[in-house]
Amino acid sequence: MRSRLAALVAAGLLGGWSPLAAQTSDPGADTTPPPPAFAETVVVTATLAPAPVSEIPASVDVVDAREIAARGVDLVIDLLRTLPGLALTQSGSPGKVASLFTRGTSSAQTLVLLDGVVLNDPVLGAFDWSGEATDGLERVEVVRGPFSALWGSSAVGGVVQLVTHRAERGEAAVRLEAGARDFRRVGLAAGAPFGRFDLDVAGHLRRGEGEVENDFFDSDEGRLRLGLDAGEGWRLGLLARAGAATVGVPYDFLGQPAPQRRQESRSRLAALPVEGLAGDWRFEAQAAVHAAALDLADPGDPFAASSTDTRREQARAVATRRLGDDAWVAGGVEWQGETATTAGAFGPGLDDARQTTRALFAQGSWARGRWRLDAGARRDDNSAFGGETSLKAGAVVALGRSSDPRARLRASWGQSFRAPALGDLYYPGFGNPDLRPERGESYELGVEGERGFWTARLTGFENLLEDQIQFDLLRGLPYNIGRARARGVEGLVEGRFAAWRLRAEATRLDTEDRATGEPLPRRPEQSASLLAVWSGRRGDAAATLAWVGARTDVGSVRLAGYATLDLAGSWRLGERFALFARLANALDRDYQEAAGFPAPGRGVAAGVSFRSRR
Repeated sequence: MRSRLAALVAAGLLGGWSPLAAQTSDPGADTTPPPPAFAETVVVTATLAPAPVSEIPASVDVVDAREIAARGVDLVIDLLRTLPGLALTQSGSPGKVASLFTRGTSSAQTLVLLDGVVLNDPVLGAFDWSGEATDGLERVEVVRGPFSALWGSSAVGGVVQLVTHRAERGEAAVRLEAGARDFRRVGLAAGAPFGRFDLDVAGHLRRGEGEVENDFFDSDEGRLRLGLDAGEGWRLGLLARAGAATVGVPYDFLGQPAPQRRQESRSRLAALPVEGLAGDWRFEAQAAVHAAALDLADPGDPFAASSTDTRREQARAVATRRLGDDAWVAGGVEWQGETATTAGAFGPGLDDARQTTRALFAQGSWARGRWRLDAGARRDDNSAFGGETSLKAGAVVALGRSSDPRARLRASWGQSFRAPALGDLYYPGFGNPDLRPERGESYELGVEGERGFWTARLTGFENLLEDQIQFDLLRGLPYNIGRARARGVEGLVEGRFAAWRLRAEATRLDTEDRATGEPLPRRPEQSASLLAVWSGRRGDAAATLAWVGARTDVGSVRLAGYATLDLAGSWRLGERFALFARLANALDRDYQEAAGFPAPGRGVAAGVSFRSRR
């Protein structure tokens, strides 16, 4: 065990480059957050052209590098827990399956992107958040609402995009930590420009045990991003990521101890992005491939063996033309190909199953005085189910003085769909090749305002879901027989002043399965959180209080509500070193996010970080 820890430490120190790009700011610089302003954050997920949050007729939240660093968390799932409209369910300890439910939609109805590359699983359609790390992230963009008109399948409840760090100056850091349950981790993130090139690397090595025997979670990941300024407004890039994880599965399918059962996952991602400017035109294009494998094995139970191999190839190009200062139009093309092969001990699985999608899409935006209008459309043609058209429209109107508006009203409507996953279509004995896409229609109305250092936002929404894919027990196959409704209200108040950032959010959600009249499982009716972050010259501190109300789990099991408190802090020792610590579930609450899977109790971790600037 000591030799493994020594190897981890040596890897971090010899690498020389290091942890969270979120923590590479100058320790001597003024870290006082600026006062809030609607237009301070530019996002790339909610429109085809980068735009300030103030101009987007949709609910958008951005978790930036400063917040990631101050909160000291190493998994993205912990950042998403404190945003309105999102519900997360993890089946036990770290490393176990973690699902995201956006505004009452299913876990397969939120699209997940890494710098524009789709991460959703081709077999099941969802994305497992259990191992997604924060190393090297510049920000996390969360856009709620229907976005199939821009991004196609799965963007029913919303889109979550992970945006990696881009080097602007030489910087390197390493973060070493250890804690309860034999937890050890080395986090790396670094970046530097080299003439017309810039290079970023990030990654981690993690080892840790869980609550019971054979409940461990080990993961390794490395990511490289290379950029080239090709001149005359053009930029070329390369993004590569590789990761592997091993998770102990402490119980078998019948709930009996399984001391040797393991789940191993591997993933590889590569992308070639291109972007450029030519007069009033802006061009973006990217080709990418993402391959993943998941294997389950147990030497004591040969019937537990299973394997899954998937591959997604993707190409996308967008051209945007600005029409003066008040309008722009954009159009693009996209192609995706998904392939999957599975095997198990109980019979045949998918054998190189495949589906392809071609799409054309366009969006326009026009502003005049207090008004801004957006509209978009997309046509997808799929090899399995045929065609699907998605439309979206929205408006933003500024309230108050036209020269300095302090409030705005926004409204939007949109159509969305989720394509049947390869498992839905072709899995032997459980697939139906005649399935149609799941469809959604959504409405949103919101108002937000600013006063001094404070901003506030209140949003009402409704999602109407049809043709949901459900397994029909009588016919023994999945069919488009499900109908559901999800409506609710989200509220958020945020203040930024002096060295403090405070954020309080709450969500009230009402869901209904139209066939049974019952609420949809794992969607809490009420949830709220309070985040307090202090950033000073000598350190950072953060406190996160989260409350999740009662909800119904699979099988009509009723789960009680719970509250958790997480604490984190760091203290800088000069310009290069810092000590840090964090305390998860500080009140040691006993609760379950998923029925039958107790969440971890109190956990403490501490360590030291080193960073340098060229």
